[in-house]
Amino acid sequence: MSIIDTSPGMDRLDVAGAGSRIRSIEAIPLIAPFSRLYRDGDVPGWLLQPAASHRTLERKGQYSTLIRVTTEDGVVGVGECYGLPAPRVTAQIVRDIIAPLLIGEDALATDYLWSRVFSSMSGGGQVRGYFLEAISGIDVALWDIKGKVLGLPVHRLLGGPHRDRVEVYASPVPMLDEPGESADYARSFVDAGFHALKLKLGRGTRVDIAHAAAVRQAIGPEVDLYVDLNCAYTADRAVDVVRRLIDLDVTWIEEPVAVDDVAGYRRIRDAFPVTLVNGETLFTRWDFRDYLQAGAVDVVMPNLARAGGITESRKIAALCETFHVDIAPHGVGSAVGLAAALQLSASVPNFRIYEYNRLPNPLRDELATTPFEFSDGMLRVPSGPGLGIELDWSRVDEFRAE
Repeated sequence: MSIIDTSPGMDRLDVAGAGSRIRSIEAIPLIAPFSRLYRDGDVPGWLLQPAASHRTLERKGQYSTLIRVTTEDGVVGVGECYGLPAPRVTAQIVRDIIAPLLIGEDALATDYLWSRVFSSMSGGGQVRGYFLEAISGIDVALWDIKGKVLGLPVHRLLGGPHRDRVEVYASPVPMLDEPGESADYARSFVDAGFHALKLKLGRGTRVDIAHAAAVRQAIGPEVDLYVDLNCAYTADRAVDVVRRLIDLDVTWIEEPVAVDDVAGYRRIRDAFPVTLVNGETLFTRWDFRDYLQAGAVDVVMPNLARAGGITESRKIAALCETFHVDIAPHGVGSAVGLAAALQLSASVPNFRIYEYNRLPNPLRDELATTPFEFSDGMLRVPSGPGLGIELDWSRVDEFRAE
């Protein structure tokens, strides 16, 4: 039954009743150290530095900040904040800044709550980075609650599905020492049933082209080869690298230059018939707007765990659709982020492909009680209420960073 709550801050129509109000918000920083995977301490260099952008700050493990929101009726929703490089920082922002704004509010009012939290910091200019990642995790948890309360998967609440299976590509072939090693690694993805894969580059023209050539020869002409340069080049150098990559039938060039170099992206896009991609380090629709208006990208890659969760990511997708640009969600994180990305991907018409990260990651592979279904280059979209997954909280506890 609908009620009007006239208490302070609660003067809006509450269609779900008092039981949907938020009782508690818990932030749970998680770390899965690589030392647990390599107990002899010999962690391979390609895992410590899986991308050109990690040369300064090495990866020590897999990270995430999980969010657990509980309503007064006892409905629990889970979400994920982007964890790199310091999940405890995100957790503290949730506890000190965001949770006090949301306790007692209607958990189903996702758009209102997103705007309420975002506007609380917009006047001070702190609406990117850790703060947006904190909003993202809470927003995903609220959508999980909404689906559980209404008994529907999130993709149904968003107007889908457009598809019940999502096309994916394997990511990444890391920055290995020898081209032959990259070739073998790429071939293992093809053997596992992938029809597309992504190679990490960004070590200089000669090295990059040698590894790309070896991978292309290993996988043959029928498998799509994507490359990610992780902002390694200036525009003039990137033009030379991209020219050579196109000769190897590379069809996707990701982050060839710095993420804020809109002119550099446009220069490359104007020069070559190739799919130019950016977006994993952007946050809101206002960040993506500049690239779309400049005609600088063909595909954008929002990461739901940092780009404002489901509420903002679907707005980014709608904005992209008006410019005839596809989305291909960035895939790094835990099982929660993966489930959220699949729900969004099922619900938007301009979805192209999802990045199915295959680096060793127990947070992705061991937290959900039911494995994700992969076959023939596709992941099945979970069909249960909310995000469609349940977590093994005893496994979650094993990775708590606090």
